[in-house]
Amino acid sequence: MTRLIEGGNVFKGSDKQPLTRRIKQSEIPDTIQYLERVTGIDFSTDKDDSGVPIKWLGTTGRKSDSGDLDLSVDANEIDKDRFADKLISIFGKDSVKKSGDSVHLKTPIMGDETAGFAQTDFMFSANPKFQQGSMLGGGADSPYRGEHRHIVLSSIARARGLKYSPKFGLVDPETNQPIKDGDDWNQIAKKLLGPTAAVKNIRSVENIIDFIKKLPNYEELIAAALS
Repeated sequence: MTRLIEGGNVFKGSDKQPLTRRIKQSEIPDTIQYLERVTGIDFSTDKDDSGVPIKWLGTTGRKSDSGDLDLSVDANEIDKDRFADKLISIFGKDSVKKSGDSVHLKTPIMGDETAGFAQTDFMFSANPKFQQGSMLGGGADSPYRGEHRHIVLSSIARARGLKYSPKFGLVDPETNQPIKDGDDWNQIAKKLLGPTAAVKNIRSVENIIDFIKKLPNYEELIAAALS
């Protein structure tokens, strides 16, 4: 299966070595609670059906450790530049960077610099509900990552005469314009997998494959993901 490379560490010293480390699953709740106190944003109250907060994106809190913390921020409620300025006023400009839709913070793990630092990516979206569904990583024991799930969904969409965008959902392949309800995960499941599909069937690569391998056109649906 084609592999996509995710962005790496943005905080490096003069020797080009990372200034942050991987963060253990056991360290994540206290670290995010620390970030909630600093930013005034609640990242933890609303949870998905697995018990992990929906604003924890990717592998955050879902695997034994994570390369960084990915957190969802509603761009309709919080201005990215003002948010970055606030972090700079607290942590200093060398601990804060901006790129695309994200603000990155060199975060003291559990609020304690002696424990080391983790990179936190505050990921801004005007459609956070879609983003939270899009940025799901694999389960604790899954060999697959979020980008693998996007590859499989893109393959199925192509076979259905559609185009899948990790940022916008289902779009018209000719115009790249979103289709009706193309950012609704329930509708994405039904349009790609079939009318009996639900969100749970597209939460992971394993769930998707388990559903479509029973379909007569399975090979066609998965073909682009294997190329």
